[in-house]
Amino acid sequence: MILPNFNGKYKLLKKTNYNYLKILIFKFVIFILYFFYKYFLMLKNIFLASYPKSGNTWIRAIIGNLYNFDKDFSLKTLKSIPFLSIKKNFNEFENKFFSDNNFLHFDWVSQNIIECQKILNNKSNHLNIFKTHSVRHKKFTNETVNAGFIYIVRDPRDIVVSFKNFSGKKFDEIINELIFQKKLMINTNGAKELLSTWDLHVQSWLNYNTVPRLIIKYEDLKLNPKEVVLNIKEFLNKIHKLKIDLSDQHIDKIIENTNFNNLSKLENQNGFDEATKYSKFFRSGKSNQWKDILSKTQVQLIENNLQTSMKYLNYI
Repeated sequence: MILPNFNGKYKLLKKTNYNYLKILIFKFVIFILYFFYKYFLMLKNIFLASYPKSGNTWIRAIIGNLYNFDKDFSLKTLKSIPFLSIKKNFNEFENKFFSDNNFLHFDWVSQNIIECQKILNNKSNHLNIFKTHSVRHKKFTNETVNAGFIYIVRDPRDIVVSFKNFSGKKFDEIINELIFQKKLMINTNGAKELLSTWDLHVQSWLNYNTVPRLIIKYEDLKLNPKEVVLNIKEFLNKIHKLKIDLSDQHIDKIIENTNFNNLSKLENQNGFDEATKYSKFFRSGKSNQWKDILSKTQVQLIENNLQTSMKYLNYI
């Protein structure tokens, strides 16, 4: 009589269980590493950057609506995409870093803007999107603290027209700043930013190619808003695995909510705190207004001095 070889089966079973245990341990380690990476190491700061009057606020409205598509839309949605230095992002440093008007001290922000981003990256378990009008330079942000950026660009001739109505400045003064003022500083919601010229501003962001980026032309937003909204959605999904999954109906609703006429209507009804005494914020939004407003001399001055970037972007 030959007895079954239970010893061999036991060894095989033992080996199988051991391999299964190794797989479980491996999966657990991968999960822990992913969790640690996602919540402690993954970069979470994204910039929404542009030269002033290029459509930054319009894109903020779209992104705010993407995150809150199931809620009633209002201009308050834009507050979900703040400026980097607002107080609520740095409550633990209130006494040391903040002035009485709830914004970081100008000098500290100018010297420690990358440190701000490190702090926010380490304390957040979600994506941080910040608006900025700063030129991109090595002391402003880099790939060690920045997960990516969206850059909005607009025909500088239309920027001049829009900025004139918004600021109350004369056309020639704005054109001079746009072309020649390389060290122009602006005060944006409580923090100093280096604006520079339009040409240097555009090149600084377009040449920043070590992180994921999405370049949006204002004119494309006017002509094909659905394509722009879908590109923004896919960019945010890709950069941080947000899984914004919306139906065509939801996308159409977002476009309806954030079209320029509706934004202007909402401002008329409830006001908007980014407007000035010279003009409402969502005033016109049209492209190619410069053709009927600027003189030939002014147009030639802009085109001659900004031709490199304007040609690259197909504006001339």
